[in-house]
Amino acid sequence: MKHITFPIPLLLLLTCFTFLLGGCQKTEAAPPVSPFSNATWDDTKEEIINKEGTDYTTYDSVYGGICYTYPKEYEGHEGTIKYMLDENDRLMCIAWTCSSESEDQLYSLYDQIQQSIYELNGEISYEANETSNYGNVWYREEGNIVLSTMVTSSLKALQYAYLHPEVSTPEKE
Repeated sequence: MKHITFPIPLLLLLTCFTFLLGGCQKTEAAPPVSPFSNATWDDTKEEIINKEGTDYTTYDSVYGGICYTYPKEYEGHEGTIKYMLDENDRLMCIAWTCSSESEDQLYSLYDQIQQSIYELNGEISYEANETSNYGNVWYREEGNIVLSTMVTSSLKALQYAYLHPEVSTPEKE
């Protein structure tokens, strides 16, 4: 029986090459969906709870599942983050909401958020300018962004939402 020996430098080179090829097969984690959460569309309910904690409240989601809410500060304002799931526990919407005593403060925050969305996503696709509410929509393949306000005598609120592509409506012509 013939025995084959490899020179040590060749053996080290083959070992390093094998490790390099193995490292190339790693996939990058999906980027977070929104600037106010580290969640991705692929996150499960358990992963969201691991990221945000167990101090949540729930109610029925408009997508057929449960909505998990957490207190969350964003841009220096206290608010609430909402994770809305469908009936299969898939994340369909991530939204941050806040209310204000002052219309001026609310509109200032709205303008600040709108500018940051504009810088990342370009022109507004749809604009609503009603007396008691207004907002903007950015229609995107990776899911729509909706920034809206509601102003009445008793409520002054803002919602900043990222919608999953499956529940995002296409832009109307």
